[in-house]
Amino acid sequence: MSKKSSDNVFTDVIKIFATGLKLYFLNFEKFFKYMAFPIFGQIIGITLIFTASYVFTLHVSTLTTKSPVFDNIPLVFFILALLTLPGFFIFCKAFWDYLIAMASVNSMASTLLEGGKLEDLGLHAELIKRRSVSYIWFLLLITIVYLILSIPILWGLLAIVFVYMALCFQVFALEEEKGAFDAIKTGISYVKFNFIKTALLLIILGITTYWLVPGLICWGFETGNLEGFFSYPVEQYVKMLPIADFNNMIAHAPVAIPFELKSYDIAKHIVLAAVSFAVTGFTLPLRSICCTTLYKEINKRNYAGKIAAEKLAKRAQSTSKKKRNIEDDED
Repeated sequence: MSKKSSDNVFTDVIKIFATGLKLYFLNFEKFFKYMAFPIFGQIIGITLIFTASYVFTLHVSTLTTKSPVFDNIPLVFFILALLTLPGFFIFCKAFWDYLIAMASVNSMASTLLEGGKLEDLGLHAELIKRRSVSYIWFLLLITIVYLILSIPILWGLLAIVFVYMALCFQVFALEEEKGAFDAIKTGISYVKFNFIKTALLLIILGITTYWLVPGLICWGFETGNLEGFFSYPVEQYVKMLPIADFNNMIAHAPVAIPFELKSYDIAKHIVLAAVSFAVTGFTLPLRSICCTTLYKEINKRNYAGKIAAEKLAKRAQSTSKKKRNIEDDED
């Protein structure tokens, strides 16, 4: 690739990213409301699960003393399962809504790029929910591919495949006639001759939405000591883990290891991981807008090329027909 074409690719990617930022912040409130439950619901669900199990564990010995009926392991586990069910259901519902959002946000992005407005966000989600079976197969196929390539020795191939499959969600969401396999196949074909451009866009989005923005928000939490406030209840649960046994095992290891687990540090990392997860989730629309913009550019170019090819074919057919007519007249 020449230097001039490389500059053009970089310029195009920056324009796509700038367009994405503009549309994302202009519609930030709507995107925030739409993504709130899928993101916070997962955190709330997990919190309820661990809170219920923590409270029950604290009181199970007292309950056993007061009533022998609780001195039954299957019964204790059954009660624990019942107590954690509400949190589990909330988590599952939020997780499913987030999976739906991964596709439906592309439909929203397409509407914005075409000059429309985001009015009924639920309608975009319904378009994906109507194809739930096909969407589940689509997600399973992608998951299987990533799981196979998750072996460390295949990470280089995983990175390449990740780029090739970058536009698959856009194809599935915006080309409704395509099923799971066809969406993946078409998405790969779109990237085939736009690999560098797609990879560069993914790198910029990855640095911004997975590292820079979450890092800044987490830094703000640490600077304002907010992680200390949220870490306290988490630490109470962490203290129930066999941390002392682990540290004792490390201390008596054949090789000296200058490492010690602390409940507060573990709780702090959990809180910051949750914050990072939330921030990354809320930037999903930005990633979708940028990738949808690239998808539309490629799709438009492919459509124009198809029309031009059809015109050339018709012209060649017409020329051939005229030539045959002239030959027939001469005979």
